[in-house]
Amino acid sequence: MFACSSKGIKRVTPILKFELRGVEVRFHGVHQNAPPCMESIDYKIIVDTDESDRRLELLHENVRKYGTVFNTVSPGTQLDGVLRRAEGVTD
Repeated sequence: MFACSSKGIKRVTPILKFELRGVEVRFHGVHQNAPPCMESIDYKIIVDTDESDRRLELLHENVRKYGTVFNTVSPGTQLDGVLRRAEGVTD
């Protein structure tokens, strides 16, 4: 899941002309045993960038809209998360 999210960010940043220095993705999932499936996944995407808050929102919207994880997992799984700026980086 991490690789798919990273790949999604890598795919949309050139389209948006979004400049970043690094990305960290954190996930926490809850698995159901019977039937086997993921009940929920919480994520946090941390981006090291000088882009504006509006551009961060735009990146998050595009990752959710076009990302493989979001398009394949979200229909059957509660998927919640945020995209935030790395600490110490300001607008």
